[in-house]
Amino acid sequence: MQRKKLELYIILLALVARLAVFYLAANDFFLTGEGMVQADLAENILAGRGFMLSESMFHDADPRRDASLEFFRETGGFYGALLPEMPTTFLVPGYALFEAFIFLLTSPGNLLAVIGVQLLLGLLTVFLGMRLASRFLSGPWYIAAGLFMALDPFELYYQAIPATQALFSLLFITGLLLSLRFLEKPVISRGIYAGLLWGVTFFVRPAALPMVALLMVVAILKWKISRKIVPALLLLIVAFGAVLSPWVIRNRNTMGRYQLLPLQGGVQMWEFNGRIFTDAFLNETEGARMLYGPVRETWLPRLRNAELAEFPAFTVESEFERDSILYSRQSRFIKANPIVFLHLSACRFTEFFKPFPLNHFSPVHTGLGLISFFWVGVFCFAGIVLMVRRGWSSVFMAGVTAGYILMHLLTASGTPHRVALDIPLVIAALIALRYSLQRFRAGKTAA
Repeated sequence: MQRKKLELYIILLALVARLAVFYLAANDFFLTGEGMVQADLAENILAGRGFMLSESMFHDADPRRDASLEFFRETGGFYGALLPEMPTTFLVPGYALFEAFIFLLTSPGNLLAVIGVQLLLGLLTVFLGMRLASRFLSGPWYIAAGLFMALDPFELYYQAIPATQALFSLLFITGLLLSLRFLEKPVISRGIYAGLLWGVTFFVRPAALPMVALLMVVAILKWKISRKIVPALLLLIVAFGAVLSPWVIRNRNTMGRYQLLPLQGGVQMWEFNGRIFTDAFLNETEGARMLYGPVRETWLPRLRNAELAEFPAFTVESEFERDSILYSRQSRFIKANPIVFLHLSACRFTEFFKPFPLNHFSPVHTGLGLISFFWVGVFCFAGIVLMVRRGWSSVFMAGVTAGYILMHLLTASGTPHRVALDIPLVIAALIALRYSLQRFRAGKTAA
């Protein structure tokens, strides 16, 4: 069968899967959770109130919201730092703007329309993922990659809820493709496109920021400093900066200071480090208690500067002050307990690569996770190593994959953080599987 026809069948399979998921979403099969936060931000943008959270988010007991947010609402700031009815820099605005545009075309708060658009964009993610896979795989291995992308249950789940992951996956894969094209031929136009795309991706999830730095490093290593590469690199930086500059200027005008990164670093550090050793952890989900409970039991009696693990009792502090205080306290806590940090990082490794939810779900969820992702987690690391041997474009791909993993193991982890990397991970795993099969056949022939 011709490759084009097989690709069409894979896209049709992806469409059928997404139609089924949309039917489930329309019947309230999936939880909205923290998607209500982004929806509220989007509605305020649409109403001309700017990028801010409504006071009602503190008091509205909407059952669709995640119960884990209750603690943060009690600390005088949503997530412990985001103050209502005030311009915020706690989150980047890309996904809220995406939702606001859909609300403008449909109706405010129409989350089902958001899910529908995400599922349609998921088809584009599959198509572009296959284009990415075609640079590393061929024949049945390429088809296997396409089938995984079409039916990846983790990607389907996050396309079916109003969260940043689905949009980020699409932009992330597009950024990888544009970056590889730039490395193959560093012309000015390709540099501009890559810079613009990574800038937009940053506004959905800031994890895109290090990818630009890595792209520049690999480009210089490959092409050296020459007349050919310098203009293209400069314009890549200019394009990237041009996308980011309105956000930085907005923060200066509305918040009183230049700020690029969202002010959630301190809260995130507390969530994945200090929180484990506070009473707030007792109300955590079953999966979190199962994974991090032994760490708490082992280290709680031996913690140094244990008071730094507690969430501060904020009163009138601004977002900037709260982030600074949390960041400082958690940095000192980690510095005082470095072995604890390593233990927590090992747990984050498990949380990042777990093939199924640790909380209570039906056997169907567990089975789908095992079948789809378990083998990827086993073979992907060997595939990353094998990539490095294939040239500079593959070095970049391997560097992005390994760097993305390391970044999240050191900071924040879990399936929501990993899902955008599923496509590069399956490509790496299939490279390793192909290599293993070739070696096995060579060994049988020699015998």
